[in-house]
Amino acid sequence: MKIKDFMNGIPIGRIGNLIYYTRDGEPYMRRYEIPGKKKKWEIEGRTPKQREVTARFTAVQSFYKEYMKQVSPDIWRTAAKAHGKMAPNLFYTTNFHCFDGQSKIVDFEGFKFSTGRLALPRDLQVTREGNRFHVSWQEERDWSTAARTDMMQVGLLYDNLTRSPRLALEVKGCRGDLRGEFTLDESIGQSAHVYIFFAGVNQSGFSPSWHVHVE
Repeated sequence: MKIKDFMNGIPIGRIGNLIYYTRDGEPYMRRYEIPGKKKKWEIEGRTPKQREVTARFTAVQSFYKEYMKQVSPDIWRTAAKAHGKMAPNLFYTTNFHCFDGQSKIVDFEGFKFSTGRLALPRDLQVTREGNRFHVSWQEERDWSTAARTDMMQVGLLYDNLTRSPRLALEVKGCRGDLRGEFTLDESIGQSAHVYIFFAGVNQSGFSPSWHVHVE
């Protein structure tokens, strides 16, 4: 047993069958698990609530692995590093409430396709012209978190493929242009949940995403 903070007397370590530790600066305590002793759920089975939580956790993990392959391994890593966290954990705590107990996304508007230190521009709007989608916005700032050179990015969850995140085709536009455009891959689908966000030069930072549904 050690004392981490002598002023506040925060213990770190094990006393008897109790373990004291800190996480993100907050003190916690849990019981020491006896080797070989079965947990209550192993004996009695999981409750419906526990099964739902397990299904949700598995769904988010699976989605994040697909995201890493199809979209980017950098977006959530960059944000997590700034907060001293692990990328999968940050993604889970940010988005787990958007999934249900049947492993499906049920809150597309609340889902965060991206996150980070960059700011989103104001008054984002999307209109369609033929097979192209035009994006417009307002931006009077020229800050390190809202540079004119930030490139528009477009994340997609096609209506018929909501568990497979990907980026849109033929994306054009940077923050200083006040407009951009993108297309859908119509071989996959013609309607999708769209998540507009911005990336700094050389992917140095990312913004949170803004959602709209297009068809």
